[in-house]
Amino acid sequence: MADKILQASWLIALVPLVSSLLIMFFAHRCKITSAFLSIGAVFYGLIHSLLILYISYLNPERTLEINFPWISAGAFKLFVGYLIDPLCAMMLVVVCVVSFFVQVYTHGYMKEDPNYSKFYAYLSLFTFSMLGLVFSTNLFQSYIFWELVGVCSYLLIGFWWYKPSAANACTKAFVVNRIGDAGLLIGLLMLYSSTQNFWLNKTTLAFGQLKNAIDFAIGSHLLPVVGIVSVTTIALFVLMGPMAKSAQFPLHVWLPDAMEGPTPISALIHAATMVAAGVYLIARCYPLYIAAPVAMATVAWIGGITAIFAATIALSQFDIKRTLAYSTCSQLGYMVMALGLGAYSAGLFHLMTHAFFKAMLFLCSGSVIVGCHHEQDIRQMGGLRKHMPITSLTCLVGVLAISGFPLMSGFWSKDMILASAWEHNKPLFIIGSVTALLTAFYMFRLYFMTFEGEYRGHAHPHETTPSITIPLICLAVPSIFIGLIGSPLIPGGDKFSSFIHFGEYHAHHEWGINVFVKELLTTQGLIPLFAFIVGTIFAWMVYRKGFALNTFVKKNLSFIYNLSFNKWYVDEVYFWVLNRIILPCYRVLWSVIDKTIVDGVFVNGSARVAAIVGGGLRFIETGRGQLYALVIFGSVLFAVLFLITRIAR
Repeated sequence: MADKILQASWLIALVPLVSSLLIMFFAHRCKITSAFLSIGAVFYGLIHSLLILYISYLNPERTLEINFPWISAGAFKLFVGYLIDPLCAMMLVVVCVVSFFVQVYTHGYMKEDPNYSKFYAYLSLFTFSMLGLVFSTNLFQSYIFWELVGVCSYLLIGFWWYKPSAANACTKAFVVNRIGDAGLLIGLLMLYSSTQNFWLNKTTLAFGQLKNAIDFAIGSHLLPVVGIVSVTTIALFVLMGPMAKSAQFPLHVWLPDAMEGPTPISALIHAATMVAAGVYLIARCYPLYIAAPVAMATVAWIGGITAIFAATIALSQFDIKRTLAYSTCSQLGYMVMALGLGAYSAGLFHLMTHAFFKAMLFLCSGSVIVGCHHEQDIRQMGGLRKHMPITSLTCLVGVLAISGFPLMSGFWSKDMILASAWEHNKPLFIIGSVTALLTAFYMFRLYFMTFEGEYRGHAHPHETTPSITIPLICLAVPSIFIGLIGSPLIPGGDKFSSFIHFGEYHAHHEWGINVFVKELLTTQGLIPLFAFIVGTIFAWMVYRKGFALNTFVKKNLSFIYNLSFNKWYVDEVYFWVLNRIILPCYRVLWSVIDKTIVDGVFVNGSARVAAIVGGGLRFIETGRGQLYALVIFGSVLFAVLFLITRIAR
């Protein structure tokens, strides 16, 4: 039975694709049918994924990889298939759980939208793309679904295309991701070129054979330690894809603007799907980064810089969704930093816990927006706890989880990352701890300004419908308890790391509260806890007790405040470089190369040659029979005389 469940796992991805096509071509006129098809498809995937996770948990060493030949050209053979292992099983459950509750939520959030059915069709297609990426057995297949995820995100971010801000946001997301994807493609081609002899009669660039391929190439001196085609160079090119997809500095700029899309897709993109794809790809390519210590360190520092950089911006934002967007950038930075530090399990553990509480927080923001009649500025909110008790309570759960409140899910996963940073890289530990303090501050700032105090807006806030609030309640449960599987409070200790790990697993904890207290009282345990307490107290003093920190900062540290409020002027720098350097250079190159060389030499030059040749030939093609006869007679006479001369010699 278990074998049949694993072998039929490809249906988890296929069913949402069929659902999307049915909605597009047959059910688009009926809202209920569209919702039923889309939600039913992902619900089937959720049940099937839970069964796969259970089977994988019983036997973590058991993997299933099935490949089918697709393209064959000489020695190059491209396969497609599906891979089931512990990492895949975990990701399947995370994607399906979040996608299921987002799609249920969508019914309440989008019910008045005239393109309700189209949105469900896009959601199903998006889910298929992400599941296909998770299932991929090799890097080329991953790249195909990687691009399909990007196309779906373009469609969903720009779903309200008639809004100029939404149209610009989806274009920006598409362009920035193409920059990263170009680097990823270059890296894949370089990797294949350097290891192609290894892949004869094998699945090309298969994840399971990646370590052996790299070892083979290094041993054969095909991948030198230094040089144009080195392991480090390839790893850094491959990293460009995750940097864009997972919104790492400096390719993070598309993610906050993606908030112009409907809130359900904001939750789906920013929680368990598109942004998690970059972290997932780094994890799949881990043998490549293990073989390139410089690239590994680069991964860690990019993650650390992104974590604190995005957190400083979130401190001053007033749009409720944009604050959460920068929070997502920061938390993704934690995950990438963990992978760069070698804390493979910790990074993926944070990916899982973050998926649940961040999806819930985005859905809470959508509930607030609906309840406040589409107001997104938290300065126009306040006191909503009285009007929206369910939304406020679930939002508080999410805020506590992401801030690292003890025993909540985010506490365990974030502390695992910081503990690894303490062991391997003290500067990154300091960056991570400061980020934890800032996270607690800006998340409680968001909560206090939205739900506490007196209402400052002009609408009539109200609690939203059950189709919106029930998913919030359901996601609150894993936001509280899911982190326990990686804690020392359960028998056997860290179950997550023993299930999902790279290489041999060593960590083990005794069971009991004494182990928890012992680890909490270490330096690496006390500092993150202290950061949470300080950040929370400062937010409470400023936004509940009226401590004039904001006024002081704006008056005396206006430069720093403006940097944060204006997102460190990164967009302005990009536009300046684009308008002042890239476009003028392009115009010069276009003038010299395109107009002078391409047009002047090749296009117009070939036309002039054709005109000259044609002008000469037109004197021959006169249409007069006598002239043609004379030419034929002259040609024959010339041929005869030539032959006579040759014979005489």
